Amino acid sequence: MDNILSTTKLSEAQLDVLRPLEAALEQAVQDGRSADAVEITTRIQTLFPHDRGHHRLLQAKLWAFEACLNENRLNYAESGLVGVRKLSSSSTRLYLEATSLLSICMLRQKRITEAKSLIAEAFKKINNIKSDARRHTFQKALIDRINEESILTELIGTAQGNLIETEIHAKAVELIQRCDDSEIIKLIGTNIPIGSVRLHEDLQSFSLKQLPSPDRKLLPPPQQLQNPQQIGKTAFAILKRIAWKTFCKPSSTLYKLWSAKIPKVFNEGYFSAAVASTFADYRIGLPLIASGISALIMKYSAEEFCELAKPDSLMNSRREKAD
Repeated sequence: MDNILSTTKLSEAQLDVLRPLEAALEQAVQDGRSADAVEITTRIQTLFPHDRGHHRLLQAKLWAFEACLNENRLNYAESGLVGVRKLSSSSTRLYLEATSLLSICMLRQKRITEAKSLIAEAFKKINNIKSDARRHTFQKALIDRINEESILTELIGTAQGNLIETEIHAKAVELIQRCDDSEIIKLIGTNIPIGSVRLHEDLQSFSLKQLPSPDRKLLPPPQQLQNPQQIGKTAFAILKRIAWKTFCKPSSTLYKLWSAKIPKVFNEGYFSAAVASTFADYRIGLPLIASGISALIMKYSAEEFCELAKPDSLMNSRREKAD
């Protein structure tokens, strides 16, 4: 069933209840609290007992499911995004966003054929965005995200060594002492498995081919895919995204020491432990890359890193104003 999306006007009494919940939901998503986001969305759903296709409810669900995707709760995110697609008209922005997020969910699960089908559909639906500026913003945001996720897809489940925190820390310190940032980035890029590079190249080419020629020309030129520097930058971008929650949880010992600039946070392996924990969650066994990531993050202040690495939402592009 395709056209059951509802835009029924809500009463002021309904809005008075809904708006604070939406604000709380957005804050939970920004903080990376997917469980809270789901709980708040469940409360929002009670406001629509006879209108499960209302656009405000579906938008809330999209925020919650994206938060789950960011925390790698893939089965929950997948089922939810499939549901939003079923409840949305295929011409709407909600359907486009759900399709785009579902393609990323498929990539995380290494379901490449399904991901490509969804990517192709998403780029067709982007053409429904009437504003040229907003359309181009979404195109670029989706391509950038696919580029990053293509690197992560093949890193997941790759093991080339044990993640021993003391060894990761020792190598990170050595890199900081001997290398500048560009050299560390290049080291990461050089050590990305060839499978990640090949999938990255394939999906970037596939994504660009989905665009109309005039729109394609407005995007930055394709990355030099065999360039270790560029591969390293893309890898650091996605690895920052998945590590953000571990590094930036305000209640964690790491964050408290880091934000207070207490020297022991740099001397006692807190960064290597956090990177190793993140890599273990994604079954990534690449010690040298873990050391490179640790070294780069140690060069930031807590405030700088946590602002820089905070996952951006594909849905944020709808807030961009047309030129």
